[in-house]
Amino acid sequence: MISKSVLGTAAKDQMREFNALEGTVTRSALRVLSSYRGSAAVVVKGVRRCGKSTLLKQLATARFPGDFHYFNFDDDRIAGFKTGDFQALMEVLTEASGEKKNVFLDEVQNVPGWELFVNRLLREGRHVFITGSNANLLSRELGTHLTGRHVDVELYPFSFAEFLKAAGIEPPKGFYSTNEKALLSRKFKEYFAKGGMPEAVVLGNEMVLSQLVNDIIQKDILNRCSIRKPGELKAVIRFMIANAGNPITYHSMKDNFGVKSSNTVQKYVECAEEAYLVFTVRKFERKAKLLDKSPKKVYCVDNGILVRNAPGIGERRGAMLENLVAVHLKRLGKEFYYYGSANSEADFVVPGDKTVVQVCYELTTENRKRELGGLLEAMKGTKATRGLVLTFDQEMESPGRDVSVKPAWQWLLETEPK
Repeated sequence: MISKSVLGTAAKDQMREFNALEGTVTRSALRVLSSYRGSAAVVVKGVRRCGKSTLLKQLATARFPGDFHYFNFDDDRIAGFKTGDFQALMEVLTEASGEKKNVFLDEVQNVPGWELFVNRLLREGRHVFITGSNANLLSRELGTHLTGRHVDVELYPFSFAEFLKAAGIEPPKGFYSTNEKALLSRKFKEYFAKGGMPEAVVLGNEMVLSQLVNDIIQKDILNRCSIRKPGELKAVIRFMIANAGNPITYHSMKDNFGVKSSNTVQKYVECAEEAYLVFTVRKFERKAKLLDKSPKKVYCVDNGILVRNAPGIGERRGAMLENLVAVHLKRLGKEFYYYGSANSEADFVVPGDKTVVQVCYELTTENRKRELGGLLEAMKGTKATRGLVLTFDQEMESPGRDVSVKPAWQWLLETEPK
């Protein structure tokens, strides 16, 4: 058991840190959280250091000023925290600041049996908000003990609109003036290379992106998954980051790294996905049974992480742009696939929008026929009604009635959740 003295000190220090968080960039997800009026637990999931705690701070300020308890379980002083310590924790929090209706729990999945505690809080009529950086651990416990009593919100690094707000720029609405276009294009070049991890953007601390991958591997994967050979896991993860935008197979990676079986490689990939560091995209298939037969494409959750952890990625500008678009589709909650046939390919198929998206850093006379041909074939093969070509900074007349070409920055701003 952890003493009340230790819990009290940790809680007081954490509350001071929480109140000191800078919430200058209002996250788009805040609107969803602020509008929720149900009684289920709200679970905010996302990669480590993407701004989950700051989002809680923004929510507390907007909806529950002075009426909440907060505790962060990612604290070395409470290593060994057990289920039985939750009661002492609530007593400490209540003694320190009185009875509160709302409870914010950061990284609570670090504690075995946390879901039982959350269930008790819900039965008491409290509103509970949880953050976590491991999707599998959260989903497993939530599915077992909180079925139907939780609402999930996934948080990603800053979108381009949020990146602009961090720089004190309010994204323009409607048509863009010449000066606005020039400004947005210049800022997009920064976003393209720097990414949207809040600490790197707001504080200018890009060095954190190099250490972040190591922290995720150690704290969110090795500490929570049964990995016998950490070296193999790290090699596979580094390979996936370096190959953003490329197709991968478990079998080829097994051979490349001398891993004993494809199942082991699959476990490594799934662990990295559960920690929100990378994600994979399946090939579009009409028959569901074929979805997992083809190679998957892999992407990294943030371009800044790519630049800092994948040597030479700067020379693959097309892959970086494709990665950025893939992350935004995830941010929007879209279900999407890639398209490939014997003769052509397209980057993203979004069935729910009946749209095919082709990402091309620059359309030239040499690649125009290939890029547009792949887009049109994918539209025909998927029965899409709209085609979209996203470039780095080109805007041109539409090559067809159902196809448009626009800069990626414009699409990012147009699709930002309102």
